[in-house]
Parts: sequence; C-alpha cells; structure tokens
Amino acid sequence: MKIDYSSWSTRLLSIDNLKLDVKNPRFSYQSTKEMNQTEIVKYLITNYAVYELAKSIAINGYLLNEEPIVCKEGDYYVVLEGNRRIAACKILLNPYKYLSPQRAKELSKYGSIEDKIRCNIAPTRRDADTIIYNKHTGIPLQKWDKVSQDAFLVNLLRNDNLSAEEVALRLSVPVSEIRKALRRYSIHQYSIKLFQTEPYELEQIQEQGFPITNFERFYDDERGLNFLGLSFGSNGEILKRLPQEEFDKRFKFIVNQILSQDLTSRTFNNEKDKEEYFSSIKSYNKDKFDLDIKSSQTPMESKEVNDSNNTNKDQIEVNVQGETEIIAKTKRTRKKSGLFADYNWGDTGVNKLDALFRSLQELNHKKHTDMAGIILRCYVDMLIYEFLKKKKQIGEVNKEDAINSATNNDKKYNELKQYIKSAYALSDEEIKDEELRRYTRFTNKESSGKIPELGNMVAYIIRHPELLDDNTRLIQVLDKFKKSRTDFIDLTACNMFVHNQYYSANAIALEASANDLAPVLDAMYIAIKNEE
Repeated sequence: MKIDYSSWSTRLLSIDNLKLDVKNPRFSYQSTKEMNQTEIVKYLITNYAVYELAKSIAINGYLLNEEPIVCKEGDYYVVLEGNRRIAACKILLNPYKYLSPQRAKELSKYGSIEDKIRCNIAPTRRDADTIIYNKHTGIPLQKWDKVSQDAFLVNLLRNDNLSAEEVALRLSVPVSEIRKALRRYSIHQYSIKLFQTEPYELEQIQEQGFPITNFERFYDDERGLNFLGLSFGSNGEILKRLPQEEFDKRFKFIVNQILSQDLTSRTFNNEKDKEEYFSSIKSYNKDKFDLDIKSSQTPMESKEVNDSNNTNKDQIEVNVQGETEIIAKTKRTRKKSGLFADYNWGDTGVNKLDALFRSLQELNHKKHTDMAGIILRCYVDMLIYEFLKKKKQIGEVNKEDAINSATNNDKKYNELKQYIKSAYALSDEEIKDEELRRYTRFTNKESSGKIPELGNMVAYIIRHPELLDDNTRLIQVLDKFKKSRTDFIDLTACNMFVHNQYYSANAIALEASANDLAPVLDAMYIAIKNEE
C-alpha cells in the first residue's frame, strides 16, 4: 500500500512534553500493568542501552536523519518511532531523575542539549504503522526481535478491532504472516503464564531474543501439534485437545527443551532429524508427561492456568467400586548424605534453586561424583545469579561485560582492518567501517538483557567486594574459585564437568571445595532471604 505523506508536517516540539508510547511493542508485552513514563525510561535504560545512547548524543549531538515520528493523542504528542532516542534526550535534560548519582554526574559534564526537537507528525497512529513496521523488520534500524514484531501486530488487531486480513492489507504483507505472528504471540504469552513461579526460566522467556521460532518449528509439524494437543483459533488463540494438567506438562516440557537448547533450529533441519527428535520424546518417563493420554480431535473446554504443577498434600485414587477417594500422600524423606548436609538453604522460594540444593544434600556424591559435580556447578551459577539479582546488579554485570567485549571486538576489528589495508592497498576512506563490522560480526551488541556467565558474575563480585560487606575472607574464597588450582574444584573444573566428556571429579576434592565455598554461598543465601 502506497504511503501518502502529503498530510504530514514537521514541528519543533518540547522534549519534556513528548510522551513515550506505552503501546511500544518492545516492552508492552512485558507486564499486564501499563508502565508510567518514568518506568518506561528506566526499562529502556536497563534493556536497550539508552544510557549509552544518551552519552553518545551528549558527545556527538543528535543525528539530523533520525527525527522521531509522533502523533497527537489527546493533549500530548506520543512518540511512535524513536522512543529510545527521546528517552535518551529526557535523561540528558534531567539525568538525576532517571540515573544513579554517579551516572548522572558523568552525563552532566558534557553540558546541556536543546530542549526541543524536530519531529515528523503523523495524522494518526495508524498512518505511521507501515513505515514503523518496515523500519523495524528490515535493515535500516535495530531490528525488533520476533516477539516484539508479533506484539506490534497484536496491538493492531486489538486496538483497532481489525481482522488478520485487514492488518495484512494495511502493512502490505501476506495474511499467512499475520496468522503465524498471532500464534507465536499466544504461545509466548502462555509460556509466561506457565512459568510465573519459576523466575529463572521466566526471565529467559521474557528477555529479548527468546527463540520463539524454535517452538514454532515444533508445532508446525503435525506430530508436534498432536504431542501438545494443540489447535489454534482464527486469531491465533490456543485451543487445548488434552486435559489441562497434561497439556501444561507437555507445554512446559517443550519450553524447557528450548531453554536448555535441546530443541534448536538444527533439531528440525531435515526429516531424519525430526524423526529422531520425536522418537526421543517417547523415552521420557511419566513424571514428565503421560503419552497414554491421547489428544482429542476437538478442543476441550478452556481453563486458566492453575496450580496443577504445585505439590499437593493429597492424592486422588479410585477404589474398587469406582468411587474417588482422597488419601494422604506419605511424604518421603531421604537421609542427607550429600554435600552441604549441615546447611538449610532450601527455602529461597526459587523452585529450581531449592530443588538443586535438595539434590546436592540427598545425592551420594562419593558414588555419583560426576553428577554431584554437575549439580554443584548449576547450583553455584543460579545462587550467584539470584544474589546479584536481589542486589539489582545484573544489569551492571552485563554493562561491564559489554565494555570488555567491545574492547576485544575493537582490537580484533582493527587488526583485521589493518591486514585488509595492507593486503589490498586500501585507504581508510575506501573501507566502510560500519558494513565491514557487520559482515565480520565485530559489532558491539547490546547485552543488558542476557543472563551473565558464571565467570563474569564471580569476577564482578570480586571487583565489588562491598556486595559481600567487604568480607576479605569471602572474597578470597571467590578468587580461589575463579583461578585454576590443582587442589580445588574451581570454575574451570566446574565447566569441565558439563562440557568435557573425559573429565571426572574427585570425590574428596569435590567435598573439600564445597566446604570451602559454603561460607560464601551461606552469605548469599542470607542476603537473598533478607531482601525478599
């Protein structure tokens, strides 16, 4: 559809009076509660490197070819395109409102910017849809991730009460693309709902770049649809062909497969790979799901996600007369013969973290040393993550990591560029840096939304001992863990438990190292509990 810009105008508008778009697909799906303006700015700072963008604008100025697109809604102009840039400008005008004192002081030294900015004014929000969608799904701007693209399309349907066909016509895309987007969006939202009690997994599902297309590949195959007991309505809504509890079990299983990278794009490369994967599903025990329960041909009555996955004190059984009886479920206790037997860290409220701790206590590490080593590595990783999360430091870890990565990338890129100049007798002017960086992947990607690596988290705590109340002994233990030691199960060894098939743990060294780490882990556990 041809876009008519004749009715558009440009105008200098006050940055303070511009409203960030609460319907922006980058973040509108993150919460059921509508964000206010301050929350949006802080979300963009945490997840989309807006502080770094503000710093760039302060140093280099605002690029003339990046004028925002706005439209008037009520008494305000709403930013439809350019929310990151306007948020950055708002920060520069009032840094102490949005930033820590240290960061605000850093920005303030660059001086002020103009309090007005030239904007392109669309007659209505809908008039801007085509250009915004094409910008963010094409090459010119930072491309929206697939979930954000889908959220944009869902907003169109809901807000304007349009059909899939009408949206397709407006955006000049096939209607099949719209229907696929609606299905992916439903799948993503249902995943968020199912994992509400599992924060570690939930954060991965909600983060930018969650590979929703891997789930799509699974249910695009008829075998995947039948396994899930899944159908879709005309607007992509989920229709269940299995009992609620069984449906949720299988659905969660596939999400966990994606998170653990057991189900990737490579899984469905060809028919042979697909067949192998679907065959592997049949080998799982009934504690995961029950394949004896078959999908019906027609959808069952829909129910909200319930607490069926929570532990129930009662168990339903059927007596010989066919009547249902409720009998008490006997709680099975195991002797604590494993690691950390003298500690009680199993009540953080993070389900998987607590389950890992109980496994460490119950597993005979002398008999199952390799398994104990793998669980220990997972537990340490997750506990440190939850500790830093409670301290509100995850974003800072990623920012420091991004700086280091950028430095390394720049070094490698300059070495490559120097080689190309020398080998092909090219000048600096003949080399297009932006394109060469993109093709060689020596770009500095935003990483604020990712889960940091264990080594980076440990290094961050060592650099910031105040997180452990400047306890020198605890910091020394972490430093010992980070460095390679032959007499200690260190970070390298922990990673080898998981990734090196020829490396096996020593039970005595494993126990000794766990005892050495215990005071640090105990301090982190206490911090998590005290800051709930």
